[in-house]
Parts: sequence; structure tokens; C-alpha cells
Amino acid sequence: MDEPLIVTLNEEPIEDGEFRIRNEKDQKFRPNLVDRGNSLSTKVDIVGITHGEFSKIADFGTLLVFELRFIATGGRRFKQATVTFRFEDAGGLTTRDPVVHAIAPRGRWALNKTEKVQNIKWGVNSGVNVGAGVAGGEAGILWEIEETKNRTYYTAVSGEKRVMRQGWTGEDNTAIWTLEENEDKSDGIPTFLRAAVLLRRRENVPFSFAVKVKTDVDFVGKVKTLFGFERKDPIDPVEIDPANFPEAGRPTIRSLDPELNNLDKMDKLNLKKVASVMVVTVLDGDGLTTVEDSE
Repeated sequence: MDEPLIVTLNEEPIEDGEFRIRNEKDQKFRPNLVDRGNSLSTKVDIVGITHGEFSKIADFGTLLVFELRFIATGGRRFKQATVTFRFEDAGGLTTRDPVVHAIAPRGRWALNKTEKVQNIKWGVNSGVNVGAGVAGGEAGILWEIEETKNRTYYTAVSGEKRVMRQGWTGEDNTAIWTLEENEDKSDGIPTFLRAAVLLRRRENVPFSFAVKVKTDVDFVGKVKTLFGFERKDPIDPVEIDPANFPEAGRPTIRSLDPELNNLDKMDKLNLKKVASVMVVTVLDGDGLTTVEDSE
């Protein structure tokens, strides 16, 4: 693939922007999704597609690897970003929707931790009531009690699986990653995330996924949204046919080496390892700490 799958986000409000990312005529898997990009740019690349099978059940598996980039220049910054991938059967049959079996990273992770100490004073009046009526009042001593509280701040990365379809029924069909800045330092979100999704498919038929990107940036009230499955400002879904993809001549989309990985046991793969899952910030490219891991 000569160019990656890209979503580019401009810093203008969505009402003023043209965030329409469309397929060309008869195109199902397009090499890139591009819009405008100035001082705030978001890119979503699909860099890995591997098909195989599950070990103990007669289901098929597909491993997808995505790279998310958030580039801020000119003194600007992203405060938060959420990227959502929703998977469904290409023919529209919900019974054939791919199931999001596993994702990485999953749970809540933290990096670049900082702590802030706050001293809080409470006033307590130890006096007794004297007199009555207008002349009445309280006389006594005001005691001050000082309480020390520690609060930890960190840059957060979280991943979760969800059910997002009409009726909210069935198994998980959506993967969501959210990146949040350290509120104490206000130094922006990570600039790069490589993430993985392992799909379980009951039938070896084409499936599609839609993308939604939402960011909160460094000025109030300017929340940007790229919709992959809403009527307003749509991003056309991308379709993958396991029988025909990956295609030859797309060098930027990689597949796992079957000599090194057992593709008949996709459910046994260590996603973090085989997909080289990582998070990078400008200041610190490694050293993730688990905050709350659901696995």
C-alpha cells in the first residue's frame, strides 16, 4: 500500500469544516482518508492485517493493527482524543458482525505521573450561645484544623470493548481508545499510539469498519468530531475481504509471519507483543504504569 489510511483533522470547529472523507466510485478499501490539517492534525493508519483461525472453535480470526498520531504545532495542544472503531458485516447482517474478541492496550494506563499537595483549612467554633433575641450570639474561640491531601495526576491512555449497534444487543463490536493529558502539567496527550484489535468472525465473508475521531483542544468550546457512522460529516466505512486482502503491492500493510506465529490459534496470540503495542509522548516514550487493567 503506497499510502496509509489517514484521517486528518483541522482545528476549525466542525460547523465550519468539511470533514467528509469519502470513497471513490466503486472503492471499498481506500489507501488514505485525508482532510485538512494545520496546527492540529490527527492521523489514523491501518498498518497490519492478518487472517487466521481460532483454536477451540470453528471461527475465523483477523488481527488489525492501527497507528494513531496527534500532531500539534505552533504552541497548540490536544487535551483529549477518542478514536472509535465499529465493526459490522459488509452485507448488513448483524448475525455475521465480527466480534471484538480482544484489544491492546485494554484497561486504563498512566504515564508521566505528578503529585500535588493541597492544604485545606477548616474552621470550627467552640463557643456557646449567650443571651437571646437580637442581643444573643455566640462567643468562643475559632479553631482551625488543617488537612493535607495528595492528588495524583497523569497522562492517561484507556482502551475498552463495547456493544454499539441498534438495540444494544449481541457481543462487543466496537473498540474505543481515549487519550487524556496530565491536567497538572497541561502538556498535551501522547503523540502516538499503536493499538491492536483481534476480531472473531463466524463466517469468512467481507466485513467493514467505521471510524469516529473526537478531540478536545486547548481553547474552550471547540470540540472537533470526525464521524464514520453518522450522517453529518461522514467518513465512509472501509471494507476488508478476507479472501482477497491483503493485496500484493501494499507494502505499508504488514501481516504476521506464519513461520513465527501460529495463525491457526489466533486467540492465543499475545497482542501487545505481536503488534508491538506502544505509546509515545514528546517527553517520555516508554514506561507505562497500569492504573486499572481489566484483563
